[in-house]
Amino acid sequence: MDQGDTVKLSDFVIDYLARLGVTHVFGISGGAAVHLLDSVSHHPEVEYVCSQHEQSSAISADGYARTTGLLGVAITTSGPGATNLLTGVCCSYYDSVATLMLTGQVATHRLKGDRAVRQVGFQETDVVSIFSSVTKYAYQITNANEIRYHLEKAVHIANEGRPGPVLLAIPDDLQRADVDPDRLSSFLPPERPALILDDEIQEVVKRLRRSKRPVLIVGGGLSTPRVEKETAHLIDRLGLPVLVTWAGSDLIPSSHPLRVGPFGVYGPRLGNFVVQNADLLLVLGSRLSQNLTGGVLPAFAREASIVMVDSCTGEMDKFDGRGIDIDLRVRAELSEFVPRLAVAVDKPFDVEPWKAEIERWKHELPNDRPVSAPADAGYVDAYDVIDTFSDVVPESELVFVDTGGNLTWTCNGFRVQQGQRLISAWNNTPMGYSLPAAIGAAAANSSRTITCIIGDGGLMLCLSELVTVQRRGLPIRILLFNNHSHGIQKQTLDTWLESNYVGVDPDSGLAFPDFPSLVEALDFSFVTISNTQQIRESLTKAYESKPPIFCNIEINPNQKLYPFTKFGMALENQFPEMDNSWRPK
Repeated sequence: MDQGDTVKLSDFVIDYLARLGVTHVFGISGGAAVHLLDSVSHHPEVEYVCSQHEQSSAISADGYARTTGLLGVAITTSGPGATNLLTGVCCSYYDSVATLMLTGQVATHRLKGDRAVRQVGFQETDVVSIFSSVTKYAYQITNANEIRYHLEKAVHIANEGRPGPVLLAIPDDLQRADVDPDRLSSFLPPERPALILDDEIQEVVKRLRRSKRPVLIVGGGLSTPRVEKETAHLIDRLGLPVLVTWAGSDLIPSSHPLRVGPFGVYGPRLGNFVVQNADLLLVLGSRLSQNLTGGVLPAFAREASIVMVDSCTGEMDKFDGRGIDIDLRVRAELSEFVPRLAVAVDKPFDVEPWKAEIERWKHELPNDRPVSAPADAGYVDAYDVIDTFSDVVPESELVFVDTGGNLTWTCNGFRVQQGQRLISAWNNTPMGYSLPAAIGAAAANSSRTITCIIGDGGLMLCLSELVTVQRRGLPIRILLFNNHSHGIQKQTLDTWLESNYVGVDPDSGLAFPDFPSLVEALDFSFVTISNTQQIRESLTKAYESKPPIFCNIEINPNQKLYPFTKFGMALENQFPEMDNSWRPK
């Protein structure tokens, strides 16, 4: 381009994203977004993926970002188009995923400004105020010539430090304005001071050497950005038992000899016993959410000194005065801290007696798995499904899982292999996440197959996206865990409200379609699994067949999420209560 040549602002925006490596954007057309989407349609390196709902657009951008490491982008119109993004933006914000929301806005001369009215322009909405609390940066463009500065600033902030979503609202008249790229001011990020961690790392090593029952906790913060190889190297160098959060499950294979497994309110007993009997926790990539600590903070890891590494001091300070003491707080990017700690450890720590104790608990703690369903029951056990799924799923599979029962059974039962990914909206956990997130991943990962595990309740919130999967022929296998209810809510009502069901099953107000008939009408290949003896044959066939394919899996409607820790109890005191004949020695 010759100096002085002008381009349409929307073209400038999309070309900038393409130069960043962005290959797909997600969204729905609307009056205030037509210029941005028009620019996408004319760009040879950026593909538009049309969602059926704006919430799905934001979630698809989130799934795209988690699996590619690139910026996830969604484009919507103003007003309701923009506000519909909110749930998906929250998923990215709470899980530290870099996404960019580009929303249209009414033309600048139709903005209300300081006038004491609710709207002037049609569908005028103050999206900046609405999104400010769940984005790292939200700004409405006021002049065409500031587009480069704020676009570059938004992208920098989205990826800098703890990643997260950003939003730019661009009025319609500015989208179609001409700008001279050579005259646009650029954003210059401030220089980062050199990070010196030598003293902190030596202190961590010193504390590990003194401990007798140390544990390494690996969380989802090691996936945003992904620090998989570095984490694997560190695990081998330390030689410590490893607890994983659900969000960190795919960072270490289930077969790894140091892996203990997950822990938490819905975690297995083994992980909870380990964390409750440890004398030191080295916490990497986890903010120790309530789902991990339980509701009684002073009872969490009561014998342990806690060492926590995080880029955000607030995450380490939030327990002050609330019952958990973080003894050593290291503010650092995990991508920088993890390899440095690995270098500082000359040989694995000798904690063999502690490992032997864990191994004994592994074999002696009660097995809370239900027995397989009778052949004529008309349903199957969820763990039997996950066991078989672990055997047949390809080595490089991207597995998206929704929330509720299907999330619990998958995270506790799936035997993840090296190279596989297990992804969910870990900290927002909306129903209806896994399908649009899988769509975002499938759009950009054409060489990998994808599994979407979702419950019947979750599918109802994104049902229309089945059309997107089928229309685009995306390589997604959908496993519907169909228990004809909101199972986790039924259990909550069993626990706290004497099983007074309201809106959790068909008898109390929920309504579900006949899913097999529905997907058949959409021309999906599908199979129903309702017999224990069908599981292996049917899943094997599904993974030998070309996707997309839909598996309706009839799950026992009364299957509980066991074990679980009731709010107000320590992690090791889970239900069902253990027989008094068994106690740790």
